[in-house]
Amino acid sequence: MNTANQSIQTINPSNFPITEANAVEILNSKPDFNSLPESDRTQILKIAAIDDYKSELQHKAKIAKLNYSDLKATFLTNAKSVHTREAYVLALSRLEMYLGMLGKSFAEISTLEADKFIQSHFLSKPLSKGALNMMAADRASASIRRDASCIGAFYSFVQRISNNEFANPFRGTRAKPALQPVKELCVPSKEEVATILASKDVPKELRAAIAIMAYRGIRVGGLPGLNIDYVNQSFTTMSKGKAYNGHLTELDSIGSTPVLKYFNVFEGKKKPFNGMTAPQIKMQVAYWMKRLHQKGAISVCYSCHDFRHHFAVAQYRGDYANSNKGDIYRLQKLLNHSSISITETYLKTLNLI
Repeated sequence: MNTANQSIQTINPSNFPITEANAVEILNSKPDFNSLPESDRTQILKIAAIDDYKSELQHKAKIAKLNYSDLKATFLTNAKSVHTREAYVLALSRLEMYLGMLGKSFAEISTLEADKFIQSHFLSKPLSKGALNMMAADRASASIRRDASCIGAFYSFVQRISNNEFANPFRGTRAKPALQPVKELCVPSKEEVATILASKDVPKELRAAIAIMAYRGIRVGGLPGLNIDYVNQSFTTMSKGKAYNGHLTELDSIGSTPVLKYFNVFEGKKKPFNGMTAPQIKMQVAYWMKRLHQKGAISVCYSCHDFRHHFAVAQYRGDYANSNKGDIYRLQKLLNHSSISITETYLKTLNLI
């Protein structure tokens, strides 16, 4: 028997109990792999291959337990709001395109592939009719970060469902782009908001919607469920899955008309926008802003979200009440943000801080 084989026989757990000291001795005294006979090396490689196959089969067995369609449906059902659900759906559709290119299932993506996905065109380019528009300009960094976070949330959900048998490949990623302002601050001024609300061209019902967005910062998604309490001069609604309420006694930009008075057109109707959808309201606002812009009444074709921007900017700069200037904590409550960090990010996007 050669020396190498004698060494191998020496490393036999049945010869003596394995203690920590013995384990160190075994590891230090093991023969060099290249010095072993070819038959021994072949045997060891076969054992290593068997272990590799075993790990691969165990991983495939775990994957087989995870049905993507079912997991996705459950995940989307638990979304806090319609807006959040839509964001999840669009983000996951980008991931599905990427996995299709790789020829892999969602459970086979590695941390390296997750980073490459975040940095790829699958997140940086806008969608057009369900496909990537490679000719368009890159999306805003905030949009890329949002989609990456949506996908990370899905994988965290899968990790919990699988009792940690499946790790989230997006956790801890550093591939997300730095948050950059999309554009220079461009929101309607106090004078422009006053012009819009005084315009007899814009329907009175739409002016009420613009007034509550511009003077109370409510999201357009909260308008369809808006409930007006005329007696207490207040409102309640749901926005992004959270209750949103406030009062309507604030004066408009010229300091003469309480916001509530813009709702007189509804003649006491408690749910003035019931039956309408947020996209419908957005389209109507876009149409009338284009008309006013063509007439030269306003400098930009403002969107619904620009009126919410106006509210945030005016509050933070103290345009209406100087005592509230720079009060980010108050602004967080008024914007109905769940944390101060979200408000900070919002203000950075508007290039205010």
